[in-house]
Amino acid sequence: MSHLTINTRVRRLIHYIEDIEKGLVQIPEFQRDFVWEAKDMLDFFDSLKRNYPIGSILFWQPESEEFGKAANIGPYRIPQERENFFYVLDGFQRLSTLFGCLINPDKTNLDIIDESLLKKFRICYDLENEEFFIPRSTNLENYQVNIYQLIDTRATFAFERSLREKGLIETQIEIYLDRYEKLGTTIIDYQLPSIDIIGGAIDEAVEIFSRVNSRGKDISTDWMVSALSYDKGSSFRLGDEITRLTNDLSYYGWNNLKRDVIFNCIINSFGKYYIDQSKRIEHLAKQSNFPEKTRIVFIGIKKAVKFLFEELLVVDDKLLPYNNQLVFITDFFVQVELPTEEQLKALKNWFWQTSLTNYFTIYSLSKQRLAYNHFQKFINGETLNPLYNHNPQEKLKVTDWPSKINFGSVRAKSILLFLLNYSNDWKPYISVKEEGCDIYYLYDNYPASTLILLRDGRTKFKDPISFIENISDPWLYILNIELLKRILNGDVNAIKERRDVIMDFEKDFSERLNLEYFN
Repeated sequence: MSHLTINTRVRRLIHYIEDIEKGLVQIPEFQRDFVWEAKDMLDFFDSLKRNYPIGSILFWQPESEEFGKAANIGPYRIPQERENFFYVLDGFQRLSTLFGCLINPDKTNLDIIDESLLKKFRICYDLENEEFFIPRSTNLENYQVNIYQLIDTRATFAFERSLREKGLIETQIEIYLDRYEKLGTTIIDYQLPSIDIIGGAIDEAVEIFSRVNSRGKDISTDWMVSALSYDKGSSFRLGDEITRLTNDLSYYGWNNLKRDVIFNCIINSFGKYYIDQSKRIEHLAKQSNFPEKTRIVFIGIKKAVKFLFEELLVVDDKLLPYNNQLVFITDFFVQVELPTEEQLKALKNWFWQTSLTNYFTIYSLSKQRLAYNHFQKFINGETLNPLYNHNPQEKLKVTDWPSKINFGSVRAKSILLFLLNYSNDWKPYISVKEEGCDIYYLYDNYPASTLILLRDGRTKFKDPISFIENISDPWLYILNIELLKRILNGDVNAIKERRDVIMDFEKDFSERLNLEYFN
């Protein structure tokens, strides 16, 4: 480890704002964008008002490394040509909020990069109700002020004069002024600690960051990987790449795909099942080919989601039974550029087999490793069957029906997907619009009383009764219309009849997949 020192400081909040305005604080290019919403900012200032702790700021002054710098903090362009500045490693959202909201736009010499951003960082305080708020117009009531006025002593006199000019009674003026001055003093004098790392390389700074936060808030993996894979000559930044990916996946209703699943797909691309990785993704990020591999994996994820959407009607990411299924299927599309019809059919069968049997739940981690290795043989063309069975003499067993339908149950999801695919006559589902599904529980949320409907353009069917009455195909959704109506009327026997019908169809389907099925 190279030479580094770690110092701690506790300073008044106003000093942080002054340092930023002078260019003594810089934002490294790999830092994630400002993502706080209005509520986050209001809650933050409410914590300051109450003198609640808001955590520490982590600064880093590198030994020799240099990173591109963000041009702005909040709506203001900050000075760039300074020596002995610190990079912000942790606390960017908080410092951006403080700086963007507490600088008076009419008095600063800093350039405003975007006038529209001023609105995002304009927060006011209501002295009557004693609360922060986002103003809807430029006109404020007598008892409302921009919060940057609170830390400006000259503004205090101007505010008092305006109250007197507007004819408020003396007792009310005194109340407002007292609240004004107390809050202003609280913000100016708020004691904010910082940890300053001086020297060292980026991987050492990241390691310290991890340990500092190990018992605090979650560490942003995006941030770590972006920092460790940073290359001045490259446009790669993991957070931006993930945002672009999830935007693309929104077409398929997959825009809420969890980042951890995306990370596992990336880890797998380095040639080993992610659960066996002794090094986490932030260590893999140091490899020179990390950006290239990540972009290839993201193409594979998009192909995998398209396959799941069109061929298996997984029209929403919450319908995916197992995250591991996406990891495996992504691996397939990353390595197999032009899959054959036979391979795709085998992949579909594998999806149903692993869903119906709770495959990744019943198998231990050691067996999952064997399953992964077997799946790799399928990818490499060494076998036509991607499914690993630890005991080939016995068929894998379909899991019993769940008592309720919920999105935490693999078996429940497999029932919903079975209903969708059956009702679509097992045909590919291709759409030119955003698609999705609506789920109705005709009688509580029992599996046999559940109706799942595909829809175009995210338009919900608000009235299942009229929908049912207008069904032209009596066997659509594996039911006849009269049976549906009986369920809607609370007929418990009709629910049992529907369950038996669905299970008969599911039993036949499972046996064709070479699975053992029990009613």
